[in-house]
Amino acid sequence: MVNASTDNNTSTHGLLLRMGNAWLEQGELRQAIGVFLKVVEEYPGSDESNVAKSALLTIAQRYEKEGQLRLSLDILERLDNATN
Repeated sequence: MVNASTDNNTSTHGLLLRMGNAWLEQGELRQAIGVFLKVVEEYPGSDESNVAKSALLTIAQRYEKEGQLRLSLDILERLDNATN
């Protein structure tokens, strides 16, 4: 028998990850960052957390390429804080 609480948590972080991806696809980077950070903070060690970390690094790289170094560094700092 599957634990309902485990199923609910899996559904929740899967939903959050999809929401973050939807924001990202719409070019709403700040909203996507917030959702991805929530996944990393609330579901450490999950597959979704790893995907969210990767997405955050991709967004940071995008900001860096656009010359927005402060925004890129901010994401990296927030990611570091979320994982420690």
